[in-house]
Amino acid sequence: MPTSDFLAAFVDFTPDPTAALADEFERLAVHNGWDRTDDEYRENRGRFYASEFDEHWGTDATKLQNWQALCAEVKIEPVPQTITKCRKALQKVHFNLVDLVDSRRTGVEARRFPSVEALRKYTKKNKLFPKQAAKDDGFLKALLRHIFQQTRNSKRPT
Repeated sequence: MPTSDFLAAFVDFTPDPTAALADEFERLAVHNGWDRTDDEYRENRGRFYASEFDEHWGTDATKLQNWQALCAEVKIEPVPQTITKCRKALQKVHFNLVDLVDSRRTGVEARRFPSVEALRKYTKKNKLFPKQAAKDDGFLKALLRHIFQQTRNSKRPT
């Protein structure tokens, strides 16, 4: 399993590609002496999470194959044949981004939720993908859901 570009920069750290995302980052943070209360910790957490997503599904939001790979991963069938149709199909499914990356790392299938509300309840208690890291990545940004504020349209990023 390849190592993300982010982890490759830490030559004295031995990655465990089968570890859950949060566990692997915590190991890296301890290794580097990053304090959870510091900006450095939060910034590196965002970079690490985004880099791991990018490693598996790419970074280019203009490539149909990236969208199709993600659609296939979350079991959208049939896989749409255009980016627009992929985006629309992905708006109808709800999954935790951390779990999605973990599915590739650990082999445990990411859970699909029946609604944004169900996803919201789970995510608040369990696994948050760093919002700014996702917003900075055009591909990831399209997958964001409102988690901390309820709006009339809970499908758009905050």
